[in-house]
Amino acid sequence: MAVSPDTAQSLIKELFFMGRAIRAALSHPEEGDLLPGGIGVLGSLEARGPCRQVDLAADLCISQSTLSRHVAELVSSGNIARHADPDDGRATLIQITADGSALLRCVRVSRARALQAALANWSEVEAEQAATVVQKLRNSLAAVAHHTAVGERRPVSTESQESDV
Repeated sequence: MAVSPDTAQSLIKELFFMGRAIRAALSHPEEGDLLPGGIGVLGSLEARGPCRQVDLAADLCISQSTLSRHVAELVSSGNIARHADPDDGRATLIQITADGSALLRCVRVSRARALQAALANWSEVEAEQAATVVQKLRNSLAAVAHHTAVGERRPVSTESQESDV
């Protein structure tokens, strides 16, 4: 193994704290009205286009019941719409609405500005290096998650990996 157990544990701890810091520093006021992860659902749905909930849940690597709570909330707020699947009248497709797209754009701009402010003392090169390392880590984790899911016959898609949230 190239990485020691202590280093792996330290990295896990830092990633946990990074997640908390990201939520605290980059949150947008309108996100407070949504369940945590709601903006991620919108971003993935925007990237994927109209789809069935089961497919979006697989993309996001979350349970269908968790996604159902998000979808119910986002439909109620007008950010997602449901309509019949033209290929299967028994099924329903979900898609992002104009209001959902507008909210997503607003949140993305707000988050980018907040991150720019947080990185005010960083050079462009340092920020690019950080992005490269974080992307490498994400890809390594996604590959392991995909391998594990295939072995357990759980659906995992990497489509949501490219959504800009």
